[in-house]
Amino acid sequence: MRNCFLDWIFIFAIVDIIGRNQKNDLFLQLSIFSVPTPAAYHKRLDEGTFMAAAQFVMALNFATEFELLSLSAVNVQAGAKKGGLVFVRNGKLKMHPEIYDHLSLISISSICASSVYSHGLNKISTEIIHLPYSDGLLDVKGAEEDYMSFKRLCSPICRFFLLHPRKVQWSAILAAFRFFLMDGIWEVVGFVARAIHQADADVCSCAQLLGEMQKQDWYPDFAAVLQNFHQSRYPLSKHSLTAELPEMA
Repeated sequence: MRNCFLDWIFIFAIVDIIGRNQKNDLFLQLSIFSVPTPAAYHKRLDEGTFMAAAQFVMALNFATEFELLSLSAVNVQAGAKKGGLVFVRNGKLKMHPEIYDHLSLISISSICASSVYSHGLNKISTEIIHLPYSDGLLDVKGAEEDYMSFKRLCSPICRFFLLHPRKVQWSAILAAFRFFLMDGIWEVVGFVARAIHQADADVCSCAQLLGEMQKQDWYPDFAAVLQNFHQSRYPLSKHSLTAELPEMA
């Protein structure tokens, strides 16, 4: 049986780090690949399912750092149990800036996915050049608590690199959007969303989801995209975090 007091527990969409002594209540050129949509599938999936799927797909970039446990649709209704991705990290391991960056990307991925769901990939890819000053694409209505959690996760990175919080936050937001705009990634999010939607249980096993993904012909190309994204983001540096951002007042 897992000793939960030796692990960091992460629950998204509400992002909380449960400490060891707390009770646990539970322009990059990439190869193009396609994920076919089943011919029998017609019903539009709800926003919360895509938000959870996006968290999982983003977290696969960092699967060597975290143990991904379970996944359920995010409930966007106020006051309801949130759902989302649950994963752990050994509490004995050091929490360094790149780990916080991983967590911030997983956290903001659900909000970015909600924006893609609402506006569509084409609009996001066209309007992304106007970020961060034109932030109408980032819809945090109903996810204010999640957004505050994301900003808290960015704080250790700000302190380490001595950067304004908005620079670190927008670096993560832009990185998350660009990840979902990479060839084939949003189709993979759709694949995971359908798997959540069609599952017999409300909560899905991440291991089983990954196992199903690995059976697909497109998985090797997807894995290559993950590797390219990781290499384009890390190692973190003050320059890499601010290179794409305009000067802020």
